[in-house]
Amino acid sequence: MAKKITYTFNASLNLNSENGGGWLAVLNIVDEDGNVQSTFCSAWKNASAGKRYFKKMVQELTPRKSIKMIAGEDKDAKGKPASFTGELKYKA
Repeated sequence: MAKKITYTFNASLNLNSENGGGWLAVLNIVDEDGNVQSTFCSAWKNASAGKRYFKKMVQELTPRKSIKMIAGEDKDAKGKPASFTGELKYKA
C-alpha cells in the first residue's frame, strides 16, 4: 500500500477596492514537498459567495467538509474586512 501524502489546501479571498470591484478567490493545493498540484481562480460579487465557492471546492477535492476562513487585518472604507484566508491540511 502506498504511503499517504499530506496536502495543504490554501484559500485566499481579496477585495478589489476600485469602484465596481469584486472579490478574487484564489485556491492552491500544495503537496508536502512544496509542489503546486492545482490552482484555481474565480471572481465573485460578494464575500459570502466566495466562501461558498471554497466550501464547494473543499467537498469536491478533499475528504473534508469545510474550511475556516479568517478575516485579514486590512479593512475597506466601511470598516469591513477586505481579505480572508484559510488553510486546510489533509492526507490522500
